[in-house]
Amino acid sequence: MSSSPRSTIRQLAPYAAYAAAVFFALHLLSYFIPAFRDATITNSLGIAVALAALAIAQHLAVFPVVYALSAPVWAQIAAYTWLVVDMITDLMQLADAPKSLYLPLRLAVNALAALWIAAASWRMSGATRVIGVVVAISTALYSAVGLLSPRAFVVTLPALVLLPLWFLLVGRRLAYLPSET
Repeated sequence: MSSSPRSTIRQLAPYAAYAAAVFFALHLLSYFIPAFRDATITNSLGIAVALAALAIAQHLAVFPVVYALSAPVWAQIAAYTWLVVDMITDLMQLADAPKSLYLPLRLAVNALAALWIAAASWRMSGATRVIGVVVAISTALYSAVGLLSPRAFVVTLPALVLLPLWFLLVGRRLAYLPSET
């Protein structure tokens, strides 16, 4: 008996959430190493391409999670928009576009990520809900103040650190959801 594409995506979603957790954790490390964080094709081709591939992978891993996780349709649309546009900003950064061009766009769509994470987390309980709400608030605040000061980065630290944990918890939750028949 073959499974439907919907059930296949739901079966893959926990693994995608675990992969997203690993990719976001690896990407987090790059923020603390200026040579990685600021790499572009003109100053460090190998690092820039590797980071862009990691950024694309972390976003692609989230697509099945958005599909499988319970959230309002508007929140899912916000998540898909975030994923696509954020990948575009990653490629803009790789292509050495001016930061003044890609960063405001990235911050704007990260507010959409915050909406999805908050809406999906609110439907959960326990640590997943609490961590998700903290991630959403931190992400939304950074989206609002990120361009005002280089020190605004501190506002996003909770989200950067807790997002991989949230994806791990979401993966565990998705792994134990009853499968559709």
